[in-house]
Amino acid sequence: MLIKLLIAGDGGQGIQTMADVISQAAFMKDFFVSYIPNYGLEQRGGSSLAFIQISDRDVVYPKFSNPDILVVMSDDSRKRVSGYEHKSVKVIDIKDYLGILEKNSIESTSYNIFFLGVLAKVLGNNQIKLDEEIFVALEKKLGKKPNWEENKRIWDISTELKNEKTHSN
Repeated sequence: MLIKLLIAGDGGQGIQTMADVISQAAFMKDFFVSYIPNYGLEQRGGSSLAFIQISDRDVVYPKFSNPDILVVMSDDSRKRVSGYEHKSVKVIDIKDYLGILEKNSIESTSYNIFFLGVLAKVLGNNQIKLDEEIFVALEKKLGKKPNWEENKRIWDISTELKNEKTHSN
């Protein structure tokens, strides 16, 4: 089993936080994990990518060009990762969730929490179940922050969605 995940967004959106939480969760479940952060010099507004591989065996080479799951968190990142899309990639694109985000008054600074929940559902349907571990890793990382209750609310909204809004190309 090998799952390749590419998360793409802009600096300041929490892309690397998402990747760290997912990697920690997979590690907690005794999977082999490779995580390569890729971001520009700017912390806010620059390019931010995270390449993650989760496997039941050693990950031989950490870089990949064909993800199984692609998360797109901004219009600019959509352009940057268009070359990574292939026929069977599952795409989780922020544009497909804007109505849900607005309806639930989710601030842009919390989109990463929302998409962690969406990813937990997708990964649960994809050979591995990491939803509990992702939440534990998230709580460990952010649980003492003043907005933790809001983060839990957003997590609940995203994990309780009836239909995944992913699509394959």
